[in-house]
Amino acid sequence: MASSLSVAGCRHETTTSLRPRQETMGCSRVMTRDERQPNLLLKQARGTLSQARLAELVNDEILRATGSVGAITAKSISDWERGWYSWPGKHARDALCRVLDAPDAAALGFENRRTAAEPAPAVVAALDITALLDLAGLNGKGSLGQGEVGRLEVPGGRLFSGLDLDAFYWPAEPTGSDRLAVRSLDDAATVRPDRRSAVIAVTDAAGEEWYHVADGRQFARQPLGPDQTRDLSSAYILDDLTVAILWMITNTDAALLSDDYSLEHYRTQLSPYDELPSSSLTFGAVPDLHELSARWLGSRFCADHILRNLNRLTSAPLFWSREQRGEEASSWLIWTHKIQYLSATSKVLKRHRRAFCIPEHEAAKSPRYERVLMLLAVTLMEAFQITVDVTTDPDHGQVEGFVLGGEAIVANWLRAPGLWYVEASAPPSRRAVYRDIAAAATSRSIIDQPTTARRLEALAGYLDIPWRWFRKRCTELSAVGASGIAQPRSRLLSTMGLDLALSYVASLDRNEGA
Repeated sequence: MASSLSVAGCRHETTTSLRPRQETMGCSRVMTRDERQPNLLLKQARGTLSQARLAELVNDEILRATGSVGAITAKSISDWERGWYSWPGKHARDALCRVLDAPDAAALGFENRRTAAEPAPAVVAALDITALLDLAGLNGKGSLGQGEVGRLEVPGGRLFSGLDLDAFYWPAEPTGSDRLAVRSLDDAATVRPDRRSAVIAVTDAAGEEWYHVADGRQFARQPLGPDQTRDLSSAYILDDLTVAILWMITNTDAALLSDDYSLEHYRTQLSPYDELPSSSLTFGAVPDLHELSARWLGSRFCADHILRNLNRLTSAPLFWSREQRGEEASSWLIWTHKIQYLSATSKVLKRHRRAFCIPEHEAAKSPRYERVLMLLAVTLMEAFQITVDVTTDPDHGQVEGFVLGGEAIVANWLRAPGLWYVEASAPPSRRAVYRDIAAAATSRSIIDQPTTARRLEALAGYLDIPWRWFRKRCTELSAVGASGIAQPRSRLLSTMGLDLALSYVASLDRNEGA
């Protein structure tokens, strides 16, 4: 089930490098749309080779010729052929020429468009691009160099748009079993209010570099030691857990911050709907919102609707949740109103269940870092003493969100055709459907186990997440907190739910079989 998502990196060659870097795309500069010209010569020379196969051959040739690990990807080849980058790094150019039997780079359509008279840029950050997933994959395998400034490309998703961060590759030395001393090289650049930044702490052990990530602004706020270093936990090493957190927080934060004023405006404008027992609203009511922001608005309304109508329930309820992937489930971990909602319902309802539908095809299409978020979201439910059931029947995934406890409350916003659809009391025909779904979810749950630890371990197995690794990493990260990786800036976000989930895994009783 393991899946990989790779976005090409582009490292600009510059004389300021402190030591040789790993060979990635390399470029003289990124072409604008007007300047971009497809590289037909390279595409012709590639012939019947796939872009992925050519990338593999180039990496093999770089390793053979230089002893350094190459990081050329199919996306790299695609970007060169589409003309986004006109001048690969020297090792990549040489390897391409040897693999494709070309006399020189010009024969492959490459051109150094920076003329001798053109001054070198004062800042190379906009040119020096590395994909977050590529960087995480290079841990212990290659060398990007220390003291570099660049961009870190964070991928998007179905709702996430993707973004790039200012990245500062600063040298670090281990100072104990779980701490690093990171040398700060440019504090002022990491705290700009208009740019989110990440400090990439680079440790070098026997020629192998390891990368740890920290929120730039948070890190710069720590006091400097007498040797001009700052302390960083080794728990922030880049892997599926830290990538998941960085991916989730930065994407969500960017979307909600961009719509902050509009969200407050629409919440006030739509407040009359609060008093209605049933309502639905189309996206046309909020035409200028990013889809993620619109979903936030729907989620907030549905949470309030359920809380207002909990007194209608006559028996211990089952909550039906529509999250199927980690990107969707991430809302439970960092949307402030979600943790408040869980707290409020748990105070009113001393015993209840929550069921998810996670079809096999959805799990299979999700990269591991996204599946980690799904597991953390379920962990958060269990932390509130909510017993979680999981069904895999894809037909169940089409059913709207509901709460069934004698009466049935409907509250649907996720993957819905509109902003929300709510009912304080569902009609008998729908209640019958909900009873069937609830019975199937509880009787055929794939994580039906007597304890929380065993339920979570069973879900980890289904999601192909190594349970020992997950527990170990949650324990390490819970000791220092997740906000050091990426601190939310939006007032609508918090790491409270995420930190609670991490701490809960760390505190699971080993006697339960964790």
